[in-house]
Amino acid sequence: MKNLWNFIKDKSYYFLGGTVIIIIIIIIITSCSKGNGSSYEEIEDKMVSAAKDYYKDKKSALPKEIGGSVRVSIASLVEAELLNEVTDPNDSSNVCSGYVEVTKVDDEYAYEPFLVCEGNYEPKYLVDKIKEVKTDELGNGVYTINDEYVYRGSDVDNYVSFNDILWRIVKIDKDGDIKLVKAERTMDTYSWDTKYNSESETTSGDTSNYLLTNIRQMLNTYYEDNFTKENKSKIISKDICVGKVSLTDEFSTEKECSIIKESEKVSLLNATDYKNASLDNNCTTLSSNECINRNYLADDNVNTWLLNPSSQDTYRVLYLYNTLGTSYASSERRINPVIYLSSKVITSKGNGTMDDPYVIK
Repeated sequence: MKNLWNFIKDKSYYFLGGTVIIIIIIIIITSCSKGNGSSYEEIEDKMVSAAKDYYKDKKSALPKEIGGSVRVSIASLVEAELLNEVTDPNDSSNVCSGYVEVTKVDDEYAYEPFLVCEGNYEPKYLVDKIKEVKTDELGNGVYTINDEYVYRGSDVDNYVSFNDILWRIVKIDKDGDIKLVKAERTMDTYSWDTKYNSESETTSGDTSNYLLTNIRQMLNTYYEDNFTKENKSKIISKDICVGKVSLTDEFSTEKECSIIKESEKVSLLNATDYKNASLDNNCTTLSSNECINRNYLADDNVNTWLLNPSSQDTYRVLYLYNTLGTSYASSERRINPVIYLSSKVITSKGNGTMDDPYVIK
């Protein structure tokens, strides 16, 4: 027994030393997990978490108006002891800088981390990347049309991954927000409207009031069911153009926008979106077959109702499938939903191709 006690006493220094080392390791790991991460994405997640904690006691500092924004720097988060000094995961001697921008989007707040580790990592606003796109030798690329940046041509790198869904960029609008159309048509089919119509004396649908249509209800349901809360904060409400047009008309935003539905989260394409995507100068009227030429929206993956009813009656609506046509509102078609992303969304990787789309953070 005495020998056992002496053995334990002799070894106690080792036990004590080992315990101290373990405690030091735990402290180091805990400290690092507060301020840094093994990847840039993990650091950005910690920045956002710290910013949310920072504004818990400073709610009055958050923007009150939609579109308003404030920034909190990494330095301020460090000073508030919510984050440790951020170093570059690929170069521990490189201290990173940056901020979290908080923007009011409808009833939500979007937290966008902007981390800069000089020489290794610097994300960009998606709108800036779009504006940098040049046209190729065949004319495919981004054009400025009425103060909007519009993708045109049959071979354009305008793919975006958002909410684990693949989209295509249609344009940057005059407000600086980004119009996206879902790259793949839905598997399910939907009627634009199914109400009884006294003009046709059938349940062919009534297109006289978009507010009351089946398709609007369906699109609102799509928004509620398919986007996370965080990603909903990045989607902008937009006034949409639901004015009546005819296939014999020339393309006209004035006619399309003669009727406006305000503040919609999800919508559909307009006829002029189809026209602007074509590089064929003979695409002049809605029935021009030339519009299919050099046009990425003249694609089998785009098979959708449009927002615009026919002006010829109160029960037909325009659709797009390679070319434009009209159909009874009560008919069922697949759709390619449309959303607008905030001008403040950031991407850190991707080049816009289908295989390597821009990825929204």
